[in-house]
Amino acid sequence: MVEAPQEFDEKGKELGPDAQVWKTYVREADQVDEELVDGWNKSMDVMLIVFAALFSAISTAFVIESYRNLKQDPTDISSRTLFTISQTLMFIANGSEPSNVPLTFETEVSPFHPSAKAICVNVLWFSSLSLSVAVSLISMLAKEWCLEYMTGRTGPAGAQARRRQQRWDGLVKWRMRELIMMLPSLIHLSLLLFAIGLCIFLWDVHYGVAIPVIIITLIAAGAYLACTIVPFLYDYCPYATVLSRLFKQLITIGSQLGRDNVIQDEITANALNWMIVNCETPRSVDIALQSLAAADENLPTRVLEQRHAWVMVKQRLECGEVDKQFERNQKVRELYARALEVYPITRRKIDLLDYGYFGREEQLVLGIQATIQSLIDSFLPRVDPKDITTRQLLDRCTSIGQYHLSQAFSHAIGHNQASDKYKALVEPEGLAEALVNQLEQYLTGKIAFDFDLYYTLSASLAFLLCCHAARGHTGQSVNISYVLRLIRGYSSGLGSTAPESLHQKIAPNLVLGTLWLLISSASPDDEPWRINPLPKALEYLWATLMAITYSDSSALKRLDVTYLAYGMWYLRTNPNLYNLSRDDCATIKMALNWTQSANEPSNRIQSIYHAYYIHRLSHDITTMADRDSFAPLVLMAVDRLRRYSPWDGYYVLPTSEIYTLVIKYLCTTNDTTSLDCWNGYWILAYSPIPKLSPRLVQELSSSDSITHLSNAMHSEDHHTRVFAAAQLWVLFSMSIYEADRTNPALSALEAELLKYPRLENSLERQEAVAEELEAKLMALREVVYSHLEEYISRVMEVMLQRRSAPLPRSTDSVLKRIPRRLCGIESFVNYETERSIAYPDLVFDSEGRPSPAPSGQE
Repeated sequence: MVEAPQEFDEKGKELGPDAQVWKTYVREADQVDEELVDGWNKSMDVMLIVFAALFSAISTAFVIESYRNLKQDPTDISSRTLFTISQTLMFIANGSEPSNVPLTFETEVSPFHPSAKAICVNVLWFSSLSLSVAVSLISMLAKEWCLEYMTGRTGPAGAQARRRQQRWDGLVKWRMRELIMMLPSLIHLSLLLFAIGLCIFLWDVHYGVAIPVIIITLIAAGAYLACTIVPFLYDYCPYATVLSRLFKQLITIGSQLGRDNVIQDEITANALNWMIVNCETPRSVDIALQSLAAADENLPTRVLEQRHAWVMVKQRLECGEVDKQFERNQKVRELYARALEVYPITRRKIDLLDYGYFGREEQLVLGIQATIQSLIDSFLPRVDPKDITTRQLLDRCTSIGQYHLSQAFSHAIGHNQASDKYKALVEPEGLAEALVNQLEQYLTGKIAFDFDLYYTLSASLAFLLCCHAARGHTGQSVNISYVLRLIRGYSSGLGSTAPESLHQKIAPNLVLGTLWLLISSASPDDEPWRINPLPKALEYLWATLMAITYSDSSALKRLDVTYLAYGMWYLRTNPNLYNLSRDDCATIKMALNWTQSANEPSNRIQSIYHAYYIHRLSHDITTMADRDSFAPLVLMAVDRLRRYSPWDGYYVLPTSEIYTLVIKYLCTTNDTTSLDCWNGYWILAYSPIPKLSPRLVQELSSSDSITHLSNAMHSEDHHTRVFAAAQLWVLFSMSIYEADRTNPALSALEAELLKYPRLENSLERQEAVAEELEAKLMALREVVYSHLEEYISRVMEVMLQRRSAPLPRSTDSVLKRIPRRLCGIESFVNYETERSIAYPDLVFDSEGRPSPAPSGQE
C-alpha cells in the first residue's frame, strides 16, 4: 500500500497539541499497545480458564482425601469403646468386681496427634490450592488493568500522546510487564508444591495447616488492598481495582482541564524517545526527528542523545535520497536543518552556557561532541572497572566541545564560571599527549587492537586538535608532531603486518587527524570561509566521523575532496620540511587512497590547490640538501597529483625543478623496474614537453643534467639508454628550433649542451647529433616497457612531424592513450608561462605561488 504524502506543521508548531508527531505517536502507540495488551489478555485467559478448571479438579480430589488425616478417625473411638464394654461384661460374668480391676481402655488411651506426614502433605497441597486461587485473583485484576490502560484514547492528539506516555511511564516504573510475566511462574510454583505433596503421603489433622493458608490469603488480600489505594497516591499507576476506579472517577471529575497543553518536559522527551526506539515504520521515526525543529531549552535532551537523535537528524539531512528539486523534500531538509540549529538551545541549561552567539560553530561543535559521546556510551560498559586510566581518559573526552565553546565565550564576552569548570574536566594541556600515547600503542601493535576504543580516541584527538588550532592553544609544529607520531607508529607497526581490512579502517582515522590543518596552515585560498575556517574543518570532521562510525558516507560525498585531503597533501608535498621517510609516504598514500574512494565518482581537487601542491613540492626541492634521497618521494607525490588532476586525462604541469629532478633520477637509478622509475616515466608521459626558458636552463645547469644523460647513454640498462637518447634529442631540438636566436637562455642552454661528448665542442654539430639520436631511438624503441613507451612514442611523433614522415602503426596505437593536448609539436610549452594558461582562474607571483585571479581577470 502506498503511503499518503507527508503533511507538515506550521513553522514552530512541530511540537504543538495537534502536531504531526503526536498523531503519528498515537497511531504507532495504539498498534504497539494493542499487540501488547492482546498478548497479556490471551496469556491470562489461559491461566484463568484452562488452569483454574483443570488444576482445581485435580487438586480438589486429593485435598478431600488428605485432609481427613488431620483429625482423629471416629471408627477408632468406637472400636475402643466396644472393647472396654466387652471387658466389663467379661468381668461381671466371672463374678469379679470391675472396680477392683484396672481397665485397659483407661490406661492405654492417649491424646490424638496427626502424623508429620499428614501435616506436610496438607501444607503443600493447601498452599498450592491457595496460591492458584491467588494467581487467578491477580490475573482478573490484571485484565482490568489492561482495560484501564487502553481507555481514554480520545481528544487532541497531543493530549492523547501525553496521557498515553504518562501511563506507559507508570507501567514501566511500576513494572507491570514483569508482574504479568511473573504470574505463570507462580502457577509453576503451585504445581511444584502439589508435586512435592504427592511424594509424601497422608498426615494427621493439625491446626498449623491453616497458618500458611492464612498467610497466602493475607498476601493476596494485601495486594488487592494496595491496588485499591495506590492509584490515589500516583495518578498514572497501572494497578487498580474496580473500587479504586470508582472512587477516582468521583474525585477527578473536572480535573482534566489544562491537561491538553503540550509542554516540553521529560514526558515529551520520553514520548519522542519511545517513538525512535519502538516505531517500526521509518516515516514515524522521521516525523519524531523532524519534530525536534521546534524544541526549546526546556526539553530534556539526555534521553534523546542516548539514542543518537541528533546524529540521526544529521544522517537524514545528508541522505543522498533527498532531492532538493521537490518541494516536499526541501521541506524535510528544512526541518532537519532547524533541528540541528536548535540543538545548542536545548543544551543551555545542561551546559550552563548561553548558546546562540556563535551560530553554526555551536551546532557543529555540539553535534560532533554528541557523536563522540555516543561512541563513549556504547563502549564504556565494556571497559574493565579496574582500568581507571581509560575511564578517566574517556571522561575527559566527553566535554571537549563544551570546553572549546566556553573558552570562545570567555574571549568574546568575558570570563565565565563554566570555562573553569570545563577546563578542570578536560584538562586540555595534557589530553592531546595522552590520546596520542594511547593511539600510538595501538598503531605500533604494542597492545591488542580495539576498534571501538581506537575510533573513539581518534575522533576525540581530531576534535581536540581542531579546537586547539582554532583557539591557538598549541602551535602548528606541536600538532604536526602528533600527526607524524601516529603516521610513523603505523608505518613501523601495523602497517607492515595488518591485513588489508585493517588498513581500510585506520586510513580514515589518520585523515581525521589532519583536518585541523585546514585551520592553521597557510593556504592559497582566500574564500570568505578562510576568515573563520573552523566551521569548514568541523563540517568535514563530522562527515568523516559519521562515515567511520556509522558507515554512512552520504555527508562525505557531498563535500569537496580538496578539503578532505588537504591535511595529508600538505604533509605529502613537504617531504623535506618534515623529513618524511618512504614508509611515511606510503602511509599517507594509503590515507589519500581512502579519500579518493570516499568521494567517488569525483576525485578532482580544485585547481588552486593542485597548483599550490606543485609549488610546495618545487619549493621543497630547492631546500633539499640531498635531492637524490628525496627524489623517489617527490616522484611519488607528483604522480599522485596527476591522478587528482583537475583536468581530464591525468594531465599534469610540472615545474622546471620537478622536471630536472625526474631526469636526473631516471638517469642514475639502478632499477628501471621499480615503481619509483615508473612514476618518473608516467610524469613525463602525461606532462608537456618543455620549451626553452631561463628557469629551465638554470635547473639543467645546477643539476648537471647533460652530464647525467651522457653517462646514461652508456648504461647497461636498455631502458635507461632509450630514455637518455629521447631526452637528449628533446634538449637538442629545443636549441635547434628556438625561434629567438638572441635569447640569453639559448646561449646558456648551448653552453650546457657542449658537455655532451658527441658534440665535440662544436655547436655546428647539433643537427648531426640530433640525427644520431633519432637513429638510435628508432633502433632501440622496439623493446621498451609499457610505462616508458608512451613518453618515447610522444618524442618519436615530434621527430617524425619535423621530418614530415608518417607514424608507425604501433606508435599511433600507443598515442591513442595520451590526451590530444600532449601530442605533437603543440605539446611543447614554456613551463613558466603555461601555468597561467593551464590555470586560467589563478595568478602566480615571481616564486610561482598561486592565488585566485582578481574578479574580471579570469
